Amino acid sequence: MDTIHGTPASPGIALGPAVLFKKAKVEIVRRRLEEADIEPEMARFKAAIEASRGQLEALAERTAKEAGEAEAAIFQAHLMFLDDPAIVETVEDRVRSQRRNAEAVVAEVTAEQAAALAALPHAYLAERAADVRDVGDRIVRNLVGVGGGPAGAGVAGAAGEEADPASASPGILFAHDLAPSDTAQLDRRLVLAFVTEVGGPTSHTAIMARSLGIPAVVGTGDVLARVREGMAAAIDGDAGSVVLGPDEAASRGFERRRQEATARREGLRRLRDLPAVTTDGRAIELAANVGHPREAAPALEYGPTGVGLYRTEFLFLDRDTLPDEDEQYEAYRAVAEAFGRYPVIIRTLDIGGDKEVPALGLPRESNPFLGWRALRISLQRRDLFETQLRAMWRAAAHGNILVMFPMVATIGEIRQAKAALRAAREGLVAEGKTVGAKLPAGIMVETPAAAVAADILAKEVDFFSLGTNDLIQYTLAVDRVNEKVAYLYDPFNPAVLRLIDKTVDAAHRAGIWCGMCGEMAGLAAAAPFLVGIGLDELSMSPPSVPLVKEAIRGMSAREAGRLARQALDCESGEEVRELLKSLPTGREG
Repeated sequence: MDTIHGTPASPGIALGPAVLFKKAKVEIVRRRLEEADIEPEMARFKAAIEASRGQLEALAERTAKEAGEAEAAIFQAHLMFLDDPAIVETVEDRVRSQRRNAEAVVAEVTAEQAAALAALPHAYLAERAADVRDVGDRIVRNLVGVGGGPAGAGVAGAAGEEADPASASPGILFAHDLAPSDTAQLDRRLVLAFVTEVGGPTSHTAIMARSLGIPAVVGTGDVLARVREGMAAAIDGDAGSVVLGPDEAASRGFERRRQEATARREGLRRLRDLPAVTTDGRAIELAANVGHPREAAPALEYGPTGVGLYRTEFLFLDRDTLPDEDEQYEAYRAVAEAFGRYPVIIRTLDIGGDKEVPALGLPRESNPFLGWRALRISLQRRDLFETQLRAMWRAAAHGNILVMFPMVATIGEIRQAKAALRAAREGLVAEGKTVGAKLPAGIMVETPAAAVAADILAKEVDFFSLGTNDLIQYTLAVDRVNEKVAYLYDPFNPAVLRLIDKTVDAAHRAGIWCGMCGEMAGLAAAAPFLVGIGLDELSMSPPSVPLVKEAIRGMSAREAGRLARQALDCESGEEVRELLKSLPTGREG
């Protein structure tokens, strides 16, 4: 047996023969153009753009049906690349000025754009390089007339046609890389899982794999040099491991775990409409984190009782103009109406750091995570802030909306934000606009300053929500996307746990509720501590809701509280993890 370790990208267990990913090679012949050839070449380039547009629209439609609207948005982003002046106009300029054929120039320009993205220090932005390469490859293929796309177990052609299921058998797909468009065309009946040599968990390919329910392991290095077509293989998408040529005992183990995982998924579905209540009667609200109106309906399928974090950045990213009040109002109202009586917490714009907004022209900063970002921008760009707050007040007439301010460090920031909130309402009322009766205001506790001074800040707000992603980063002085220090980024670190406990205690002493909307909220392993210290609400990625609900329904709040007190005295994250595992679990029904 040959065991290879990579990065878990999509959970699940799979066994089957290896299928090597094949894609028709494109040979780019570089040609020098005569003056008379330039206009025909420009027409050929424009035709390739339109052909690519049609293919991407078809892929978006297919993906929406199979994986949901949120994943289909990946191809909407690809469509935007087809109109991006940095690509289209640059190609046209070089074809004309350098008299070179379009496919050669497209390959060159998209390679440059991808390299620039790949060089960025933040993993999410760097992984967008794969999207640019995918679009460039599509345009080139349409220019040279190479169709067919990838071949293998149940992979459709480049234009979106289904492969003949009878011509292939189920297997595990191995590739150096898979573009999002390749992943979208995988036939789930035949592709049991896939393995790639490169890629990360936040790439669009990994995101799509999770939505399609295809187990996946990425970043496996030289796996293609070690696998042969038809070789028996098994993968564990949860652990990020791949076994080539598993022996009989290993195969039996993988099959047993696959069956257990299937049974567990069915069991979790039955929890959808049950409350998150401990065995001794303590109820916890489980909410969903969403980032776009089209994510609302899919999120509800997992049984959340609200939205604990509605990220508004989608309205501002990847565009050259700012969204106006009406556009924002419609986006906020859509989610409020989808969730009905359930609360929807809308976070004001949280840009800066690793999120850039071209329309704002934000300055380059040497340390953007400690710089001009989030509420700091809103308080200085009052026009931007007022527009967003007015849209929220109007949307509040259609549902149970709350507003949340990110990146708070001082009480003065809260008071300024609340004053702006009041002024926005007064302006709308004076204009005769319909507004909500109330718009409760809270803050994200994501800076150590806010956690340490939580007793002071609690007097000014209606609720707290712990943003653990940044709280951990700032508390432990760890860049959470820097692989060299990633081992220090630990939600169970006692210093982090003590700040969380202090925040919850301050909230309750002030008579307000405290939730959590960072990634830690979705960790079932952390649930005993979070329940034990008295958190009122946990908001997470929708698929995590049933997992956390299962953990909560199987524990005693009294016993969780006892363990949580002990956890605060632990010396390390490892010790905390072992302690929390000792909590008895189990429930009838």
